[in-house]
Amino acid sequence: MKYWVVALLVFIGQAKADFNYNGELQLHFLNGKQTTSPFIMSLTTEAGAQLFQVGNQTARLPMAPQKYSLALVLQRDREVWVTDFAEQPLQAFTLSIADYQLRLIQEPQATQARGRYVLYVGDEMYFFGRGPAQINFVFGQNGITDIEVRGMFKPRR
Repeated sequence: MKYWVVALLVFIGQAKADFNYNGELQLHFLNGKQTTSPFIMSLTTEAGAQLFQVGNQTARLPMAPQKYSLALVLQRDREVWVTDFAEQPLQAFTLSIADYQLRLIQEPQATQARGRYVLYVGDEMYFFGRGPAQINFVFGQNGITDIEVRGMFKPRR
């Protein structure tokens, strides 16, 4: 009887870790081209392994990840590289996933921002620091619990 209870708790714990978000990604390239595509972020348990999908990339992991990091590199204050999104530099992007909206845009009035690039996570505004930036999607038992921004700073208002 004890073993059935333990097995049931393990199964319930794994089921809770699964999540599936269907979002949307809009990319604006430096050449003026724009694309919109579905953006999936999911974690499913299959044959004892975790299948983690972000966009069109899938990885088989031994255990559920604690976070997913998206790297943003501002090059020469003119172009932003997000290699998980595209193999060419971006002028802007919008990602809607779960209850979150992330927008990277150039704002002419953002004179203190490098390249005048501003990242919005919801209503929070961020400017690039000296090095690459990271957007960390933090996961809990029920999916995305938080988004943390590293390598960027909030401007004084």
